[in-house]
Amino acid sequence: MLGATLIIIFFSLIMIGSATLEYTPESLRQFENLNIFLRLLHLDYTYFSKQILWIFLGFGVMALMVYVPYEDIIKQARFLYVLNLFMLIMVLFVGHTALGAQRWIQIGPLTFQPSEFAKLLIIITFAAFLAKREERLNSWSGLWPCFLYIGLPFIIILKQPDLGTSLVLIAIMFGMLFFAGAKPAHLLVLLGIGIIFTAGIFTVHMYLHQAQDSLEKQILVLRPKEKIISQVGDKDEAKEKNVKLIALEEKYQAISEYHKLFHRYTLKEYQMNRLTIFLNPQKDILGAGYHIWQSLITVGSGGLVGKGFLEGTQSHFTFLPIRHTDFIFSVVGEEFGFLGALFLLSLYFIILYRGTKIIIQARDNEGVLLAGGIVTMFVFQVFVNIGMTIGIMPVTGIPLPLFSYGGSNIIMNLAALGLLLNIYTRRKKIIF
Repeated sequence: MLGATLIIIFFSLIMIGSATLEYTPESLRQFENLNIFLRLLHLDYTYFSKQILWIFLGFGVMALMVYVPYEDIIKQARFLYVLNLFMLIMVLFVGHTALGAQRWIQIGPLTFQPSEFAKLLIIITFAAFLAKREERLNSWSGLWPCFLYIGLPFIIILKQPDLGTSLVLIAIMFGMLFFAGAKPAHLLVLLGIGIIFTAGIFTVHMYLHQAQDSLEKQILVLRPKEKIISQVGDKDEAKEKNVKLIALEEKYQAISEYHKLFHRYTLKEYQMNRLTIFLNPQKDILGAGYHIWQSLITVGSGGLVGKGFLEGTQSHFTFLPIRHTDFIFSVVGEEFGFLGALFLLSLYFIILYRGTKIIIQARDNEGVLLAGGIVTMFVFQVFVNIGMTIGIMPVTGIPLPLFSYGGSNIIMNLAALGLLLNIYTRRKKIIF
């Protein structure tokens, strides 16, 4: 597992240096006759060097997580839960805003994302919570406290807004409930209710949008006619058109208010648009669907073996947005093709396979729950990130673990793997 992690991180550094490199068609030709070692010298080392710093810090935290017995870590669950809530709430008041979301806290020159660390803190604290309630998880009444426990940080993170991390918390909760012994039938029913609820929200959103668009078109058609008739036509007809126009405008205003109120208490407008675009990326290729459409082109253009290292046109000509973070897998697909993407997926499979073995070998229920939560988190993040780059999942802003650029992301994931290794090294029960 550690070996696969090192290879993924080394691969990620190369891809971050490649993804952030921009050039023209003329400068692209200079790479055609260069070997792999000379090409490495032409990487963009701006984000590369920053990521190395975060990686070293991440391995330090990973070593600490391996050294301290996980039993001692889990004993601090109450303090860690309060600390988690405090950091998440602080984001709402002093958080740094970027890309339309308030998710970061800046301390001097350093900026970190508390919602990333919230994933691991929730795994640790929820494991302690479930370990005391395992016998009560077979009933519906025993499940509701679990939803309340996760619901508080979930709502705060959703408020930032950070839908991607909120969904990760839901996945972690369901995964850990499964490993804690909750009935699969109950979990499936709850999952079904969630899907139906989401579908209902989406249906209301589409209805309000269609009603608003229809009224807007009617007003745009009627307004010029009413103006012309009032100038040269019958006064009674003009009055009738004016009354109809006023009624349409009042109805349009009412629908608009309902629409704003709807998005205030549910998903934001842009989040609903992501679901709409997911179902039909061609609906708005130059707008909300641009990310998905360009990602599909990028991945598909790589073919079997890719265009070649540093020869990806979609990424280096900046057609593909945020390519060093959310859409870095698309760059892998373009430059190294299907085989390169398969190689990366194989490395993730090794980590997840070894993580599953650790779950089986854990010496107590707390170890099982901790390992189960970490493996669930990795599975969900890998699936959603890669899924959104190839169009089978909506864009949610979930980074690719250990691979996407970002300090909070790499430190949190390495700390999680350190906790997995901690559970593995202490897998044998003490019998004296």
